[in-house]
Amino acid sequence: MLTFTRAALACYFTFIAVFYTAKLMALRARTGRRHAERGRAGTAQWFGHTLFIVLRAGIWAICLARVAAPGIDGWFGPLLPITTAPVAGLGLAFLAASLGGVVYIHSFLGEAWRSGVGAGRPAALVTGGPYARVRHPLFVAVGTGQIGFVLAWPSLFSLACLGLGITSLIVQAQYEERHMEAWFGPAWRSYANRTPAFWPPSGPGQAGDGVPGA
Repeated sequence: MLTFTRAALACYFTFIAVFYTAKLMALRARTGRRHAERGRAGTAQWFGHTLFIVLRAGIWAICLARVAAPGIDGWFGPLLPITTAPVAGLGLAFLAASLGGVVYIHSFLGEAWRSGVGAGRPAALVTGGPYARVRHPLFVAVGTGQIGFVLAWPSLFSLACLGLGITSLIVQAQYEERHMEAWFGPAWRSYANRTPAFWPPSGPGQAGDGVPGA
């Protein structure tokens, strides 16, 4: 199971890297615009975006290295008491759910998706589909993948990645929301008041008629 999990993690993060690279290239070719913004150096967006990119690139490289050299696992503080097949299987299930969520939300957003906040105001505040349940469903999907990574490879390294990854997502979400409120005013405040940021309500979701631009 451990050998399979190593290979699965390497494939997962390779797919994520290829998917986002291809998506950005395709959107740039189709719209003529950048769909990824890091922001000015020193801003909250720059910090969150840079941290997330460095983190994901590091995880990808290490997962690939683990396939070629399994002996390096000991360098990353393995948590042996929970390094079991059932825990790893649960982690892979979380990763599969994360991947499905990421692909679905990107398909739903289409050309409206942007990574980060650019200078231009989004064309519309759309609050339907997955955005009717939470304001940041894509971040929820990514966070689910981070939890799955810890379960699939229990280690001090994966725990540190979880903490840093969740921090970067929260920083980015807060930064984006300040801009959404400035751009859309009362419409954004009404949406934010009825829709939680990350955790969906237990009752039926409220249908809306749009999607946030982030």
